[in-house]
Amino acid sequence: MKKFLIISLSLVSILFAETSYDEAYMLYKEGDFNTSLELFTELADKEKDDDAAYILGYMYEHGEGCDANASKARSYYKISAEGYYWERKGNPLRDSKKVQRKIYQTLEKSSDEITQETVKQYSQSLYNIKAHRANYFLPVSYRYGSEYLVDSDSSHTSNQLETEFQLSLKYDFASNILGLNEIYSIAYTQVSFWQLYVDSAYFRESNYNPEFFATIPVSIIPYLKGIRVDFGHQSNGRGGDKERSWNYVSGEFYFQTAFLFTKLKVWKNVLSLDYNSDLMKYLGHGEIKFIIPYKEHLLTVTERNPFSEYRATTIDYSYPFFGSKDLFLYLKAFTGYGETLIDYNNEVHKIAIGFSISR
Repeated sequence: MKKFLIISLSLVSILFAETSYDEAYMLYKEGDFNTSLELFTELADKEKDDDAAYILGYMYEHGEGCDANASKARSYYKISAEGYYWERKGNPLRDSKKVQRKIYQTLEKSSDEITQETVKQYSQSLYNIKAHRANYFLPVSYRYGSEYLVDSDSSHTSNQLETEFQLSLKYDFASNILGLNEIYSIAYTQVSFWQLYVDSAYFRESNYNPEFFATIPVSIIPYLKGIRVDFGHQSNGRGGDKERSWNYVSGEFYFQTAFLFTKLKVWKNVLSLDYNSDLMKYLGHGEIKFIIPYKEHLLTVTERNPFSEYRATTIDYSYPFFGSKDLFLYLKAFTGYGETLIDYNNEVHKIAIGFSISR
């Protein structure tokens, strides 16, 4: 943990030297056109910053910090427009936002600007909610080699076949407070296991995972693309003898080598209760994930607690349904320990199929 903190602080100190859009824009608003022109040019040409390209187009159009140049203005406007187009084109909410704008345009307008802004937010649902982890529904999830345990005093029965689904959302609420282009987010993930195929269907287990984290992009260290620092809680919410929960701080490091993406995550159990005294033996203190995109295929392989006899391996594969941009065939395989909190010390082997609405 100490090594992780030292590395993180070193990287942060290096990143402070990077040019930021906010720095350039502050100078521009203060009237320092010459310096801001240089900074915006660096951001637009080297970092492909769409916002910087737009400001440059405006500055060259109006001769701010430079001689007016219609050709350069058009060139930077074009760069900005193309960047925004491709960014929006890949967003599955793009078409629905167009419809939301049309709905808003049909409404009667208030003469009060603040009231009108509230109406706009309400009608267009501008809340910046995004997918965090994969959101999937797997109606067929089959455990092989063993069965789920049922308490002796319970009237429930269990089946090796069940349904599994995961809901995972995040909200980005702030950015660039430290000047590192970092993004601050809160997130919530819930994964549930539904014994749908027994006479009296019930939820065998649900795990809840709220998080707070900061994500920092990195562009000056080879292969390292980003760092995330996270504080989270995970629980099954049962209470009593069935309660399983823990709190953690974690660091994640994102790498890219050609078309291979790698995520290395390490965590530390903090402020957790005594009844989970052996939990970390099974969950370990880290995981490594390999993400392999190829054309429309996306394959991920996650190895948790890899150097222990209690390790776990998860394989996920997704492919668009009939060319859809926001609905995917989803296959999942799991083997090892810690699939759920209630079964953290039981070895589980299973395979599942269904669909997802995010990757």
